[in-house]
Amino acid sequence: MSASPSREAAAGPLTSVLAAIDAGSHSLGEVATRCDLPLDTVRACVDHLVRMGRLDAEELAIGCPTSGCGSCASGTDAGTAGCGARAPSSRRSGPVLVAISVRRH
Repeated sequence: MSASPSREAAAGPLTSVLAAIDAGSHSLGEVATRCDLPLDTVRACVDHLVRMGRLDAEELAIGCPTSGCGSCASGTDAGTAGCGARAPSSRRSGPVLVAISVRRH
């Protein structure tokens, strides 16, 4: 059972973010809601926890999908680019999907 958002926030933002990810939060937005923290604070905490070696961050995709913007995670329902690109790019651009997990020692 996870702690309530107010208890997690009282523990400090780094501890709260780490606990939310460990409890199975699926996005930074979900972590922000669970911890009652601004999204920018959650991003900074995740970056810091990765640098500290408490979280692992693994990039899952590079560049645009070959099948076009409609199959991209950031694509819109209309099949257009959600990242602002005019068309799929062969170079690295736009959002990148990253899996974040708690490092187990």
